[in-house]
Amino acid sequence: MGEGVAEGWWGRYFDRDFYELYRPFLPPELSREEAAGALEMLGLEVGARLLDLACGWGRHSIEFARAGLRVTGLDRSGTRLARAREAAREAGVRPGWVRGDMRSLPFRESFDAVVSLFSSLGYFASDEEDLRVLRGVREALRPGGLFLLEVMHRDGVAREFVERDWWEGEGGAHVWVEREFDAVEGVSREWLRWRRGRRSGEKHHVIRVRTATEWASLLRAAGLAPDLWYGGWDLSPFEHTSERLIVLARAPG
Repeated sequence: MGEGVAEGWWGRYFDRDFYELYRPFLPPELSREEAAGALEMLGLEVGARLLDLACGWGRHSIEFARAGLRVTGLDRSGTRLARAREAAREAGVRPGWVRGDMRSLPFRESFDAVVSLFSSLGYFASDEEDLRVLRGVREALRPGGLFLLEVMHRDGVAREFVERDWWEGEGGAHVWVEREFDAVEGVSREWLRWRRGRRSGEKHHVIRVRTATEWASLLRAAGLAPDLWYGGWDLSPFEHTSERLIVLARAPG
């Protein structure tokens, strides 16, 4: 963690229990599909340098490395990075791994592309903190470098909002979820409870969910130029009915 960088709900959320509870929703074939779509959008040459922000257990970083890119995965969790290293060894690839906070990126004009996938932006309480990330991305990119951002978007969350949900996970786990959506602030809150045999636990997250218009303003404020907007990994154009929001932005130069 960088000096002066505050901890938040995410410090406890993405642990071993998260991995086990959500693994059925994130199978290897989905990671391959997402990475293939990202690679087509970016159009990078073999050997290009790519930074995967909030890389988690490396599910995308490993696929990018398999495609011949020189990949660095950054995450604040040593536990997740340890799992990423193990998965990379099993896959026979060698991304670089850096433990750090994406609000304090230690890079200057180091990468041809940066990616932020799986709604990893929006965790923070203010536009200023997300701007801090985006400005760090701009500084980490070489002149003319590309930034690919994938997030939930407000139209989709409002349309698909479900107040209560539940599912059965691996190993006999039972999961119950309650949600709130603040339509004024654009904030999604979720409370998750789970039980597996004698083990049980709770999780809570708060995510800022923006419109495409809001993301365009933030990107421009950070010095990044939004270029192309997609609604899915099949490169379909973004619309208000799209499941995801994917934007390709470019650094100056």
